[in-house]
Amino acid sequence: MKGVILQPTYLPWLGYFEMIEAADIFIIYDHVQFVKKSWHHRNTIKGANGEILLSVPIKKTPLNTPLSMTLLADGYEKTLHNHWATISHSYKKAKYYDEYSLIIESMFLSNYSSLTSLTISFIEFFCNQLGINTPIEKSSKFLLDSSITDRSQKVVDLCQKANISSLYDARGAQEIMNSDYFTEGNIEIIFQKYDHPSYNQLFGDFLPYMSIIDLLLNEGPKSLQIVKKGRNL
Repeated sequence: MKGVILQPTYLPWLGYFEMIEAADIFIIYDHVQFVKKSWHHRNTIKGANGEILLSVPIKKTPLNTPLSMTLLADGYEKTLHNHWATISHSYKKAKYYDEYSLIIESMFLSNYSSLTSLTISFIEFFCNQLGINTPIEKSSKFLLDSSITDRSQKVVDLCQKANISSLYDARGAQEIMNSDYFTEGNIEIIFQKYDHPSYNQLFGDFLPYMSIIDLLLNEGPKSLQIVKKGRNL
């Protein structure tokens, strides 16, 4: 079975969803440590003057706090409302804004109990809008070997518990994963090769690596086709 294991991020980019769509199972790696000022709680959209960074406020947490236990700061609701206001202002003239605005707005106006409840809700929402039906599980659901400290061995353990025989991993992981452990565990590992596709955007020259929300509001029903266009297996 082909699997994808990714940390949950806020309003992910196109390549994130390409990986989910390509897999038989998507496991959200939610028991790893939260990293401040990372994609765990930030992402970018395109505005009239270029990139706009959207960042979700997080409660101060002790070192080594897992993502699944990372809480949103008091008043996070106002931040999410402001994020939607910024998105609405930036994309009001996008071709598919009217089609998606109300349902996307409802996501930003909802209440969330933690960072992962927020990010995973958005990931599931965008999968649904794109037409991606890959089953989604959380790594925290699996009974993993807590004595393992090596990063690669932890992933191998998770793959074995989830019956993943072929792991489709992010390109950046190639530098930190020890392939020997995967060979020993009889797990094939394939790293993503993604040529970012261009598509219709507002405000001049094309900017890659924006949140999936940029693609959805500009291209609507064609979004998944465009996501897959960048696939280079």
